[in-house]
This record gives sequence, C-alpha cells and structure tokens, in this order.
Amino acid sequence: MKNIFDAQFSWWNLLLLAVFLLVLYFVLRFAKRILDRVNFLGKNQKVVKVFIHDALLIYEALALLVLGGVFVGINPLLHGSLVAVVLVGGFSHIKNYFSGIIIQYDDSILIGKRLKTHEGQGVISSIERLGIKLRTSKGVQFVNYSELVSEGYTLLSGEDVGGFYQLNIHPVEPDEQKDYSTELLDILVMTPYLDWNHKPKITIPKDVTKSIKVKVVVQEESHLYDLIELVEESGFDCMIV
Repeated sequence: MKNIFDAQFSWWNLLLLAVFLLVLYFVLRFAKRILDRVNFLGKNQKVVKVFIHDALLIYEALALLVLGGVFVGINPLLHGSLVAVVLVGGFSHIKNYFSGIIIQYDDSILIGKRLKTHEGQGVISSIERLGIKLRTSKGVQFVNYSELVSEGYTLLSGEDVGGFYQLNIHPVEPDEQKDYSTELLDILVMTPYLDWNHKPKITIPKDVTKSIKVKVVVQEESHLYDLIELVEESGFDCMIV
C-alpha cells in the first residue's frame, strides 16, 4: 500500500500550475483594462466588468491556496509545517488581506472618495493589499482593513477636505489652432492648490465647442473655488461636474 506521506505532487507540477495561474491572472487584468476603455459588449459590458472585478478580488487568494496545497502535497510533513509557521506568524497580515477582499466588494470604496473612520477622516489616496491610505489635513494615514471591518466606516460628501473633482471647461473664444491641453496644464502648474501626487487628467474633445474635461485633486475643498477663479481669469468658463 502506498504510504500517505509519499509525495503526491512534484516541483514540476508546482511550476506548471504557477505559470498557468499567472498567465490567467494577466489575461483577467488585460480584459479589465480593455473593458474600462472600450465598450464593445453593449448592455452586457457592465455585467462582465463587475464579474471580472469580483473575480480578481478573490483570484489571488484562491491561487495562493491552490499553490499552497500543491506545495504541501510535495512533502506533507516538512512543507505542511512550514506553511503552518507562516500562517501563525503572519496571522495579522492574513486577517487584513482577507478583510480587504470583503471591504473592496463595496464598489463605493474608490480612490478619491471621502472616508471617515473612528480615528479621523480623509480622502482615499491609495487602495493596497493590507489597507488604505487616507490623505488628511494632517498628512497621510494608513488604515488597515481589519480595523475598517471591526470599527466600521462612513463615506462622506461635501466635507472640508480635498479630493478628486471633474471640471467642465469652455474657452470663452474657441480657437481650433490653440493647444488647450498645454495651455490648461501651464495654468494648473502655476497653482498652489493641487495635489501633484495625482497628475491632472485633461481630455480635449474633437469639437472645440464642447467641454474640455479636467480631473484634478485639490488639497482642500476651499481651494477648488480658488482654482476655478484662476481658470476663469485665464479666459475660460469653468464649472464643477
């Protein structure tokens, strides 16, 4: 009878599985990027995007579990002990990681959203594997996902803290010969109001009579109106979307 501790898998099995899972991961990431940029599925586009988003949230965890199982199967006693040590030693990080999956299923948790926790409030500037970074009036604060799950959080709007805003800008006297992208960027560069950790995104329409869309991040909400005033003094009409 075959001993139950005999190797059931080989290093070659582990390598092939790792390559397959990695390729599949990049395929899903590529599909998500394409779907974000091009609508070629019509009314089904949103459903497919949500499915891929949710799949990517759990994919990494499932892939690690599968690879871990094969790794243990190569040498159950030795590798099983190693995995157990890693699980015990990294329990807090693992807890944060899986709490993050739960938190990110809330599609309202996005970069640029205002969030309030029991320790304070700020604008989400980064969504990471073990927590999120909030940009507050006092600096950048890291909040781990376990804390968000246990203590709770509130999404805010209209608070006195900076964030992402989209502006619709119209030249007062449209001129097809002008490079409005460069002109607006020059104006923005000269302002002290923006958070340059996030470069402004300027979208110029083909028709100069339509709105130029500019997405910016201001350090404080009050700065937004100073920015609008500066843009309008430079020969543009400007409004918040």
